[in-house]
Amino acid sequence: MNDLIGLLVLCRQASGKTGKIQLSLAEIGARIQGAHREPQAVLLALGATPLRCAEAPELYAILLNVCVRAGLERVPELFLLPAPGMNAYALGTPDNACISVTAGLLSGLSRAEIAGIFAHELAHIIHHDTSAMNWAAAIHREIVSSALHGVAGLTAWRDDLDRVGTRVMLLVAAPALARILYFALSRVRELAADAVALELIDHPDALANALCKLEYFHSGLSPLRAYMQDKAASNPLRSHPDTWERLSHLA
Repeated sequence: MNDLIGLLVLCRQASGKTGKIQLSLAEIGARIQGAHREPQAVLLALGATPLRCAEAPELYAILLNVCVRAGLERVPELFLLPAPGMNAYALGTPDNACISVTAGLLSGLSRAEIAGIFAHELAHIIHHDTSAMNWAAAIHREIVSSALHGVAGLTAWRDDLDRVGTRVMLLVAAPALARILYFALSRVRELAADAVALELIDHPDALANALCKLEYFHSGLSPLRAYMQDKAASNPLRSHPDTWERLSHLA
């Protein structure tokens, strides 16, 4: 996050708008607060349906056990997301969080593996990752806006390359750099969530097993085969680390 804020400061300075970074951050915070929606409303808008405790007592029993270990006072609500694949997503803070799961995830994983996935999602909730990534996305948008306006404002100096050349180069590169930093932050938080999840489950190997099943479901490959196939190409624009990297941190 600090890297993104630092890049925003550089963009503002290159644009000649010094001394306004605090105002920009305050405006970003106000927009995020103003656009805040309850996570339940977000999932309902996506077509998800609530999974009540009476409808899924075993799932809530698994989730409750992980919540107790995490020290959470409130058990997140569960939603069934009408999406293909095997996925789970957490939204919100400890006070209003909910977790969505797909039918493929529930049918493809064992109880212990589901506990591992729940633990990972609860780690995101504990770390306030939804809020953090919303901030990062908003700062990224502000960087893009500042860069575009800055380049436009410096065109009047196009005949004085010694004066504005370096500044223009920074502003042109800033949107791509911000995007790389955003995804790097996301990957770091995913690895951090995996680390916390290991402390919240009875069978640490279950999380690794779940990740292997997810990899095979989505790519048709084992993590090792996927690594051997893709190791020559490192994509800095991935929101999640490769499965083999996550497994190496879990070992």
